[in-house]
This record gives sequence, structure tokens and C-alpha cells, in this order.
Amino acid sequence: LANELINASCLPFYLSSGQKCEIGLNIGAAAFPLDTTKAEELLQFADLADHSAKKQAVSNIKFYSKELVDASRQRIEMEDALREAISKNEFVLYLQPILDLTSGKIIKAEALIRWHHPSGDIIFPDAFIPLAEQTGLIIPIGKWVVKEACNILQKLSAINEEIQLSINLSPRQVNDRHLLEFIQDTISTAKVNPKHLELELTEGVVIDNYDKALLLLKGVRKLGIRVFIDDFGTGYSSLSYLQKLPIDGLKIDRTFVKQINKNSQDSESAIIRAVIALAQSLKLGVVAEGVETELQKDFLIQNNCNIVQGYLFSQPIPFDNFCQLLKK
Repeated sequence: LANELINASCLPFYLSSGQKCEIGLNIGAAAFPLDTTKAEELLQFADLADHSAKKQAVSNIKFYSKELVDASRQRIEMEDALREAISKNEFVLYLQPILDLTSGKIIKAEALIRWHHPSGDIIFPDAFIPLAEQTGLIIPIGKWVVKEACNILQKLSAINEEIQLSINLSPRQVNDRHLLEFIQDTISTAKVNPKHLELELTEGVVIDNYDKALLLLKGVRKLGIRVFIDDFGTGYSSLSYLQKLPIDGLKIDRTFVKQINKNSQDSESAIIRAVIALAQSLKLGVVAEGVETELQKDFLIQNNCNIVQGYLFSQPIPFDNFCQLLKK
């Protein structure tokens, strides 16, 4: 029955203007008396299953299960813990050096958030950023990152280290109409040079929120902040926006760099060569992420990509360790 409903609802229909429309259908189901004998609980369980079905990319049916309840409970617990982490300032920024291979020097760093959980564990962003994005908690977390990045720039300036620091922006942050004003106020209060701050947005964020992204990028560029497109080549790869958007450079995603090995074919490294050539022709900077081997480093040097980051040089490290690395 569910499949028949889904197939029927997914058939395209046409408006009087001739415009073609399509809709999807997600179904959540709970079974009586297997799951419960109470009508109210049946509705709750079906609703929970439906919520899970909506997370899928295609129309489908999901049945209630204990695993769904456990996942829902864990999500609520994680959300509560995240709210507490924000109020108790349990986050910290780790810095991953970005090097210029021509000089061998660290010229900037990417700031990456970590959660110092009360249990003593360090939680990586993959475990909590998607939930923060869904719940809107990414807005206060994102503001904390901007503030902390400016604090780090202050500390670096105090020891005469004038390097750039890049931070990542999420889709929710781009939609926040107060973000530009907040960045401007934070820079002004911290008295840091905006030229030392860099923002990274993925292709998907730019395309999905094009008008808002354009407005934001024009504003931050006026302040003197640089802008890079992160994970370039993994998203829409719509080349037209590269000419229209006020950006300074591209970051080649680690998945492409990873393909460079002893057994790789020319076709597998063609994308990297194309991105480097594209960036150079548009007079944009280019950074390669995820460099882990000497072979990858040599390939990038040979193809005129000299700005790199990756485990070959350093993992993301706490601020004090980063300062020691700078001295070396």
C-alpha cells in the first residue's frame, strides 16, 4: 500500500500554465499490536518513523523500531549537552598549519573546532556540527568561533606573528543576516587586522544561498577579509559563479589529492591540474588540502600548487603547540 501511494504521489502533474510539478511522499508506520496497543503511542511512533523517512533523499517508508527511539533519545541528549557546552564554553580551536612550499614557511592556518567534553574526551566536529546545523545552535557556535579566531589573531600579533587565520562558515551562518555586523564588531573590538582573517565556504553553501552569499561576501571583502571556496570540485562545480562572486581562491578537496599515489593514472590527477589551471587563469589563489605523502607534495610542486596543508606537515594542534611550530 505504501509503495502504491508513493508511486501515485510522485507522478508529475501540470499547472494550467503548462509548468511541470512533482512532489514526494514519505511515510512513517507503526504496527498494532506489535509496537503498542495504545492509539496515542501508535501516532507518536508513526510520527517518529515519518521524521526518519524525511531524512532520506528519495520518497520512502520507514517503520517504527527500538533503534529509532534510541537514536531520537541520543539526539535529544546530544542537543542538551551541546547547549550546556555553549553556556560553559567547552569548545577550543585547533590550528592546522598551511605552508608555502617555495619558502617552507607557515603562512596561515585553518581554525578547526573541537569540543572538550566534561568526560575528558575531545569530540570532533563531524559528531556535533550536523546536529548544531539542524537545531540552529550553529549560530552561537559560529559566533564563538569568530570571537576565538580574533582572540588568537590578537595573541599572534602580540608575539609578532602576522599570519592569516581561516574559519569555515556553514549554511545556517550564511543565512544569518546579523553575521556581517557581528564579524565587523568583533574585529573592531579585538583590534585585529581584517586582512589576517579568511572565510571558507563550500560550493554547496554558495549555490544554495547564492543571493545571501553574494551579499555577505561583498560585505566581508569590503572589510578586507579574504574568501576561499572550500572542497572545490566536490559540489556543483558551476564555473559561472567563480567570475561573479568576490572570492580570493579555491581549496582543492582532499579526496582528489588522495588519488595521487604510485598507481594513479593521469586521468585521476587531471581534476587537480584543471583546478590549478582554472584558478591561475582567473587570478585566484589555490590551496591543496589533505597532503599526506612526499609523492603528493612533489606532484603539487610540479603543477605549480605551492600552498598546502595536511598530515605530512602537521595535524590540527592546540594554540601553544602551533606557536612552537611557528618558532621552528
